[in-house]
Amino acid sequence: MTRRAWVGAIRWDAWHGELSEVGRAVEKTLAPPQYRFRLPWFARAQADGTVNIRGDLRGVLEAEIDYAKQAGLDYWAFVTYPEEHPLSLPLRRFAEMSPTHGLRFCNIVEWERFGGPDRYYRMVRRLVGYFGLSHYQRVLSGRPLLYLLAHESRWISQQWRSIEAFRRAVDSLRAVSVRAGTGDPYVAVMHFAPQTAEQVRQAIGADAVSAYALAGGSREGAPFAQAMEEMRRLWEGMVRVGAAIPLVSWGWDPRPRVDNPVPWHQPGPEHFTTFTPEQCATALKEALDFVRANRERCEANTVIAYAWNEHDEGGWLCPTLGSNGKTDARRVQAIGRLLSRYP
Repeated sequence: MTRRAWVGAIRWDAWHGELSEVGRAVEKTLAPPQYRFRLPWFARAQADGTVNIRGDLRGVLEAEIDYAKQAGLDYWAFVTYPEEHPLSLPLRRFAEMSPTHGLRFCNIVEWERFGGPDRYYRMVRRLVGYFGLSHYQRVLSGRPLLYLLAHESRWISQQWRSIEAFRRAVDSLRAVSVRAGTGDPYVAVMHFAPQTAEQVRQAIGADAVSAYALAGGSREGAPFAQAMEEMRRLWEGMVRVGAAIPLVSWGWDPRPRVDNPVPWHQPGPEHFTTFTPEQCATALKEALDFVRANRERCEANTVIAYAWNEHDEGGWLCPTLGSNGKTDARRVQAIGRLLSRYP
């Protein structure tokens, strides 16, 4: 039997406090008492009612690697920002580390980060540099895995004038990577709607469709059963249109951003009830089973999970402070039990 699907989890590394506007904003979203149970484990509550979240400090990433290994993860997919931005600090450090821990990584790039027709070469060179690292995640006998997040079509019209024009960047990335000896990247287009993802995939010459998150629910909080049913519909929609990397969701609840708005995202109050650790494991098992049952379409033999650390948007695996202020690693433990037994 072929090995189980690779399991990757999305990293969105906003957790660095005063180093950026983003870091300061997410400290506010998770400061209210009703949301503190989902603060990352390295956060600290202050006497004045604020919280301090500094995931960029030395030792935090090393501990996160240990937790990811306990969970049985194969790789992290880093949402990729400019190299000098604080949101890139964990990615830079992880890429520079000795890979003896065994955890791998890949990139998720929002297409506006390529910078337009006159500026995409810098991102191409950066990605190919990552592709050459021994702990970069590869699929299909050696192809470096790359996710392109295509949820904001306005960036294409502003920077490239058309989706088809963006193919120049993708073609350049393939050519430079092949010349550098790092292989032809396996490019998956992330979009909430599979049919739209497939249209983009065809236009830019990508390889598969995927998704970043499963938004939804109700104002009151829809049950896990509804989230699971929506995941199944998403997976079926993906394989109907072509090659797919299924998304497994570990929640959606952006109410912290409703109560304390952030400048980059204006969600509604609709959400799912907080998944239990066992429900997180159930969702992952169904995704793994789906890949195994649809191997022709799921050719890359991987799933992508939302998320490692989208704490204020509602999807996380990273241990939290919990309701009593003590590290809560039950999700890590539940996923670890599942993956240690999964055939």
